[in-house]
Amino acid sequence: MYQIHNEVFCLSINEIGAELEELSIKGIPVLWKRNELWQDQSPILFPIVGKVKDGYYIYKDKKYSMKLHGFLKNELFEVVSHEETSITLKAQYSKETVKLYPFSYEFYISYILIDHQIKIAIEIKNLGNDEMFFSVGVHPGLAYEGLKKILGEDITLYFSSNQVQSVEFDPTFVKKIEDETIDSSMTLVRLSEELKKKKTLCYQGINEVDIKAQTNSLKIKHNMPYLAFWQSQPENPKFLCIEPWHGLPDEAMTNHQFTQKKGILRLNAKDAFKTDVEINFIEGV
Repeated sequence: MYQIHNEVFCLSINEIGAELEELSIKGIPVLWKRNELWQDQSPILFPIVGKVKDGYYIYKDKKYSMKLHGFLKNELFEVVSHEETSITLKAQYSKETVKLYPFSYEFYISYILIDHQIKIAIEIKNLGNDEMFFSVGVHPGLAYEGLKKILGEDITLYFSSNQVQSVEFDPTFVKKIEDETIDSSMTLVRLSEELKKKKTLCYQGINEVDIKAQTNSLKIKHNMPYLAFWQSQPENPKFLCIEPWHGLPDEAMTNHQFTQKKGILRLNAKDAFKTDVEINFIEGV
C-alpha cells in the first residue's frame, strides 16, 4: 500500500489493480470501504467496460473469455515513481494476459494532488505492430456517510449539460442510445429512485458533475464520452459510483466481434492514448 497526501487530501493506493483504498478530504473518509454489499472500492476498467455478452468476444476468428470490467483490476502494478503528492504505477502485458487479450500494452496510471484537486491520469501504450482495440474507465464509489460529513446532508448533483444521449440497458447490455433532455440537477434520493428502475444510468454528453450540499462541494471533471451512475442497492443506498467511461458494455444484439464493439477505441501501433479525471474539492458553495 502506498500513500500520498497534502493539506486537503490523503490517498492510499493498492499495488493490486492500482485501486484507491482510501480517499480522505480534510481527514474525513469519503471512499466506500469494500464489504459484502460491494467488494470493490475504485477499480480501473480495462480492456473492456461492463460485460461482454456470454462471457466472450471474437478477434481474428478466435474466441477470448473476458470477465466484468476486464482483468486489470486484479493485476499487480509496479510503482514507477512515488513522491509526497503524486504516484505513478504501471502494468503491462504478460503470458497470462495475452490468453485473454491478444495485445501488447503498457498501462500507466498517476494520482496527483494539486492543492484542492486530485488528478487521475491514464496513459496506454500500444507496444505491438498491429492496431490495438480497448476500452477504459474508472469506477470510484463515494460513501454517503463521508459525503454528508464533508458536504452537508442535502446533497444534489448538478450536470454540465441536460442535452444528452441516454444509454438504455437490457438489463446489463446496451439496448439503444437516444437523444434525451434530462433535468440539469438531481438529488441523491431522486437518483436512487431512477436507479431502482434502470439499474445503471449512463449518459453521453456530461463532462462535469457538481456534488453540492449546504457546506462544500465536489466537482468531477473528465474527458471521456460516457458517464455512468450505479449503486448496488438503490432501495437502501450506502454509496454512489460515478464512472467516466471510454467504451460501453456489449450491445444486446452483439455479433461478438471486438473490432465492431460499441464505443471501442482504436490505437495505432507504437502509439499512446491519454485520458484523465479530476476531482476538485470546493470549500463553500
